[in-house]
Amino acid sequence: MNKWDSRMIGMANLVATWSKDPSTGVGAVITDQKNRVVSMGFNGFPRAVLDDDEKLMDRDERLRRTIHAEDNALLFARQDVTGCTIYVTHPPCARCAAKIIQAGIARVVAAQPQQDFAARWADDMRSAGEMFTEAGVAFNFLGNQ
Repeated sequence: MNKWDSRMIGMANLVATWSKDPSTGVGAVITDQKNRVVSMGFNGFPRAVLDDDEKLMDRDERLRRTIHAEDNALLFARQDVTGCTIYVTHPPCARCAAKIIQAGIARVVAAQPQQDFAARWADDMRSAGEMFTEAGVAFNFLGNQ
């Protein structure tokens, strides 16, 4: 782990606090090769879609409407992200991993998941990890680099 990895995961944790998701706030930060922030994102409903308590508390409805933090960071980037690093507060799901790969991100750093999260999302994390390996995208948990 280097000081920039720790700083950027810290920033991703701050960005995650902006999420209104009552169960899991997720944050993502994309940086270029010089550790400059290119984009940030958190999980939430699309812009102009009302995120009232009723929809947020309905788990199925919330999951159908939510854009993941990684997606938002990629969508908000105003430059090519080829070769960049994405820092995420949780390991990316397989769908986000596919988009990260397709966007040309070279490295993914995620906070080490809690045991309950890792157990619930084990299959998804396995698929994401396999795709990262096949595509040559470096993937590390913070502290295991």
